[in-house]
Amino acid sequence: MLPDDFALRLTRSSETLSPDETRRVEPFFTNATRSIVALKNLPEVIKGALFSRYSRSAKGVRRLFLDEFLPQRDLGIADFARADPMDATRAEDFYRRILSDYGDDSVGELGGAHLACQEVSQIAAKAIEHGRIGVSYLEKSSRYVPFDDKVNGQYRYYRPRKILESPFGAEYVATLDAIFDAYARNLPRMIEHLASRYPIASLEFEHAQTGDVTRYAEIRDDDFAKSAQAAYRQAVRARACDMLRCFLPMATLTNVGVWGNGRALEYLLIRLYADPLDEIQTIARAAHFELDQVIGPFVKRADDDKGKAFQAYLREMRERERELAREFATADGRPLTAADSPFVIASRVAAKQSPSSELGIASGKDRPRNDSAEKVTLVHSDADALDRVVAAILYPASDLSKTQILNRVRELADEDKARIVRAYAGERKNRRHKPGRAFEHASYEFDLLINIGEYRDLQRHRVLTPDRQMFTTAHGYAVNDDIARAPEIRADYARCMAQAAALRERLADAMPFEAQYVVPFGFCVRYNLRLNLREAYHLLELRSAPQGHPDYRATAQAMFRAIQAAHPALAAPMKFVDLTPDVPLGRLRAEMRRVGKPQA
Repeated sequence: MLPDDFALRLTRSSETLSPDETRRVEPFFTNATRSIVALKNLPEVIKGALFSRYSRSAKGVRRLFLDEFLPQRDLGIADFARADPMDATRAEDFYRRILSDYGDDSVGELGGAHLACQEVSQIAAKAIEHGRIGVSYLEKSSRYVPFDDKVNGQYRYYRPRKILESPFGAEYVATLDAIFDAYARNLPRMIEHLASRYPIASLEFEHAQTGDVTRYAEIRDDDFAKSAQAAYRQAVRARACDMLRCFLPMATLTNVGVWGNGRALEYLLIRLYADPLDEIQTIARAAHFELDQVIGPFVKRADDDKGKAFQAYLREMRERERELAREFATADGRPLTAADSPFVIASRVAAKQSPSSELGIASGKDRPRNDSAEKVTLVHSDADALDRVVAAILYPASDLSKTQILNRVRELADEDKARIVRAYAGERKNRRHKPGRAFEHASYEFDLLINIGEYRDLQRHRVLTPDRQMFTTAHGYAVNDDIARAPEIRADYARCMAQAAALRERLADAMPFEAQYVVPFGFCVRYNLRLNLREAYHLLELRSAPQGHPDYRATAQAMFRAIQAAHPALAAPMKFVDLTPDVPLGRLRAEMRRVGKPQA
């Protein structure tokens, strides 16, 4: 595929650069116009800083670079524009010889690249971010960046050609426009609701330098008061974006920054090439074209004969999964689907007992979820987890075999095992003081039924084994507390969910993969993950923190309680899990630290 063809299949980059700006960015980017672009000729620290800022900005990566990085003369970026292209050519030739002579896959781990994937759908973003090893991601935040703007009169969502060219094309555009209209209409409403629910005068603020905590009405220092006001505005805005992200459909465009080593990026391309969606296959071709300009030898096999064979294997495996599910995951001799969920069956009954017009909802599967029993299920935990962890603690400093140590551990009293675990974990001062690898010898499998917004956050954790089902409207949708308390917003939300569910239902038979684009973040998805105890410490202590989204905080708290019930001695050192309920304006403390930092 030629570069000009990318514009026909990918969302065109909304960045507009003048001829002079194009000239200035060309030394540092593989192109100045396309939505997929790789970075070049920049120090690693600047690439990292640029991508970090990129995740919290509505700007494209080139515009951000022009506006905020290139003008900083102390960074000396202009000097890197004079890099000799022959040096890169010679290095590329050298790597080609190494790969040819030695053919070792591990050579591909010794070089890497930064790739920006701009204005891709949420489905594409999740496909890009599926890899776990040798690759890192940053994605445009739905907390700091609202999604209410238009480009050339159009909201920022992906328009799949397959849907647009079908009889559903006009309905797709009308439905998603209506959802984005509702999101934009309700953003100021939610900000007003939050300001009323959490008035600034009722809140306490922590001074960024002294640590003193003072109620706003009692603040006498002008600078402290101004910092408090700025932090409050940002915290309210962040909470509003958090609470309204449930409106956003999976077609919503986002930006993803990727850093990976050559081997990981090659596998990323293979996976994307094998995806059933046209958008993602096109991203693979576009990314391959850009990466070929910066680390060509490392990714050359992604689409050669061997790469194509690998792609075919992945496609065949996906189809075999679907065929096996149709054959064996059955109920009463018919395929078992999400419609057989206990919740959906129960909500059909509820729908008959209460007028659906209350929320403008047509059927049970379009109704809000109000149960939590199915949200977090501990499917499996190791019965001998405590013994295995204690044995792993004792093993490195012993001369005995693992079998001998395990036999000895089984003879110990439970209080002795608990004492060993406590001593090993030590006095943890904060959540970053993670216990050692002995804790990796206990594992847990959770099945989660969570809203897609939660999934997007939890999916970032990669030191585990994740499995996700397709995005659907069949499991119902979540209604957060702030929407529930604002009748006008809730009514809009219910109408949007019903519209999306109705369209998704009509698309599903003919276009099951494309039907996912219309599913809003508020609908629930099944997400299964298997993780070890050490990763559980990291995930649950981080995701239960007060500044987190209330939805995933509740999920993390429930997962902790399940581990605690199964293995209290192993959960005891997990003392930085925050079990407090929803914290009003949880971002407030972090925003105070940010706005209160002394200027350099």
